[in-house]
Amino acid sequence: VGHVAIQLAKLVGARVLATAGTSEKAAFVRMLGADEAILYHDEDLVERVMQLTGGRGADVVFDTVGGALFNQGINCTAYAGDVVTLLEPPVDAPWKAARSRNLRIGFDLMLTPMLQDLPEARAHQVDILRQGLGMLANGRLRIHISTVLPLKEAAEAHRQIGTGHTQGKIVLVP
Repeated sequence: VGHVAIQLAKLVGARVLATAGTSEKAAFVRMLGADEAILYHDEDLVERVMQLTGGRGADVVFDTVGGALFNQGINCTAYAGDVVTLLEPPVDAPWKAARSRNLRIGFDLMLTPMLQDLPEARAHQVDILRQGLGMLANGRLRIHISTVLPLKEAAEAHRQIGTGHTQGKIVLVP
């Protein structure tokens, strides 16, 4: 998700500060268009974001990792900024800091329209996917495939995703 988000943000003209756990992943996010890659194991994320934004913070933080990075994301978001997460926030999230800075917190679970039987929302998702397909077709968006596995190895794909060390997409084939 992160590697697509970087490209989409660049397509709308955003300055992108991306996090990376390794120097290899930092090179990968820069190749995708990130203006800066912050090695969150080696640098203080909040301090670095504040330095890169002149103390203002990021207007939008998109969390695809969760845990401590979600918490740090709140602390490096600009006043009245947006934090969007794909994951369950940690129990110790700094909600008081978010409230005192008037942050908007958004949750995005792609399965919700299906789980909640929301046909209009599903149709909207289909429209988004069609737009993405158009961007893929004209070369404005690239999907990085890290691994191709046979469908019978779906459990292995889930195991790899669960490690947090995958880079790009894992594709299952019949």
